[in-house]
Amino acid sequence: MIGGLVAFIAQLGAICFWLYTAVYGLNRISENRGAAILMCSFSLFMAAATVYCLRRKYQWVQEDRRLKEWLIANAEKIRNRHVLFYRAQRITLETELVKHHLVFSALIISSRSQTRWIIKGKESRSWNALAASLYTLVYGWWGFPFGIYWTFVALYKNLTGSTVVRVQDLLKPAPGKPVGFSKDFQSRFERRIRTGLFIDGEPVGILPAEPVAKA
Repeated sequence: MIGGLVAFIAQLGAICFWLYTAVYGLNRISENRGAAILMCSFSLFMAAATVYCLRRKYQWVQEDRRLKEWLIANAEKIRNRHVLFYRAQRITLETELVKHHLVFSALIISSRSQTRWIIKGKESRSWNALAASLYTLVYGWWGFPFGIYWTFVALYKNLTGSTVVRVQDLLKPAPGKPVGFSKDFQSRFERRIRTGLFIDGEPVGILPAEPVAKA
């Protein structure tokens, strides 16, 4: 939560930087008109593109929440092979969903986010993959220690569309909270390792977690 807030503030800082360079270019227009116009235009474009990506990231979160709610509400019908459509596309247990990755870095800050789930083979993923990759190319490199590594991995995953999950893997009970300090610590440690290495873990079920039996 705190890391996400810091990354959000850093991205707002990037927008302010591009706006500042646009104003700087305007102030130098009398000295070198061509270069100043080019700097101003490029800076305004980058500021607008960054604002667009921030807005889209918020929308992607909302769209994924709606998809999750729809899948939970229709889980039994999907299992029973009813004919159901979401975003005008037929959804079955075998339907594959794919996501693309964005990386933002600023010195010691590096954060990752994702596009919404796209219905693989039925919805075009080209624009989302391109937008995520361009954003990562511009902002992903500039952080230590994860920025450069995450950038390479994100670009590879975006190009290959390798972050894929099937609907049937989502329609499982969510994992229960580990019982006991050692299991909780191990779970958190393994999750941090996967995050640091940018490894797609096993799909996590979205249905209500099954109650843990008491010893």
